[in-house]
Amino acid sequence: MLDAGVIKAGEKVELLWGELVEMSPQGPLHADITQLVLKWLRKNLPDDLDFASQAPLRLGASDEPESEFFIFSDGMRVNDVRGPDVLLAIEVAYSSLKVDLGVKASIYARHGVREYWVIDVESGRTVVHTLAVNDAYAAPRDVAFTAPLVAPGGAQLVIADLAPKA
Repeated sequence: MLDAGVIKAGEKVELLWGELVEMSPQGPLHADITQLVLKWLRKNLPDDLDFASQAPLRLGASDEPESEFFIFSDGMRVNDVRGPDVLLAIEVAYSSLKVDLGVKASIYARHGVREYWVIDVESGRTVVHTLAVNDAYAAPRDVAFTAPLVAPGGAQLVIADLAPKA
């Protein structure tokens, strides 16, 4: 699409349900949380897991969301990862919360992404979706930033503990 001139270099768009959706630019809090989670993943994921950061997840011909992170088995190439390979997709949401909890949750579930977290920076919570049956997520649960989240591999992430201590 870039080569065909449909989108411009640097333009933030995602392919969702076959439509190009313009995404909001990251604000400072969004960028801070994303950087802190990135550092945590580098330090805490076991060697048999890998992750991609802000890369398109090629789920199908009409769906290529770009989450902040997605975790998969080590040894796979990022461009070969598909929905069932994704152990966890993570979105950091501020202005994108409605899309992340609605359209993107439906897309990730439909393509078999096993777990999906939406880190809601404004509300201080993470909304956790877990794949149930029939390509649907069970009822999402809210996890406060002060409570632990269990990442693939078993490491516990407490969002509130990520901020540098003064």
